[in-house]
Amino acid sequence: MTMPCERTRSIVQTGEFLRELSRDQTLPESVRQQAKRLLRHFPEPWVIFGIGSFEELLQTKDPSDPTREFAIVVHTPQLSSSIDR
Repeated sequence: MTMPCERTRSIVQTGEFLRELSRDQTLPESVRQQAKRLLRHFPEPWVIFGIGSFEELLQTKDPSDPTREFAIVVHTPQLSSSIDR
């Protein structure tokens, strides 16, 4: 079973890997361009960690806690499940 911290680390490392690919002059231009296209909308590490912090807050706070309620109200969705696969 994958732990949330492992998934978070994997996403951050995937972004780093794509950045490395996009800059590697030894790779074909098509590979570098594909990495750049994927990075255009790839979340920055601070976004990933922010989502993780938000999820942790939702799980650790009592549902009636004002801090939790405030976080929900001001939360801006970062990801969507309504994409074409």
